Amino acid sequence: MATLTTRSGKGSPLTHAEVDANFNNLNNDKVETSALGTAAYTASTAYATAAQGTNADTAYGWGDHSAAGYLTSYTETDPIYTASSWYTTTNNSSNWDAAYAWGDHAAAGYGTTDEALALAIALG
Repeated sequence: MATLTTRSGKGSPLTHAEVDANFNNLNNDKVETSALGTAAYTASTAYATAAQGTNADTAYGWGDHSAAGYLTSYTETDPIYTASSWYTTTNNSSNWDAAYAWGDHAAAGYGTTDEALALAIALG
């Protein structure tokens, strides 16, 4: 922290040398932005909002979270979920994500059950 001589602290006007010394002390103690890393150059939208800062302050006030007993691992035991195709299919989520990205499938013009049945009858 820079050491500054103030008029109120001194009780009289500052000399030119004292004013110069104040500026030198401020300049010598400034924070160099290059030492802050990339966060100093990040767009303002990347910074926490006031509400997020308040939430972080609240969480900080709770103390050491590592001793809180939070869940650190889990083994699925729900028989409905373990019987599902999601549980038994390895790495199928990327296909699901791709299909979701295509949008509303109801408007895609896929064949209906009636059309499939008619085709099956026609083909014998």
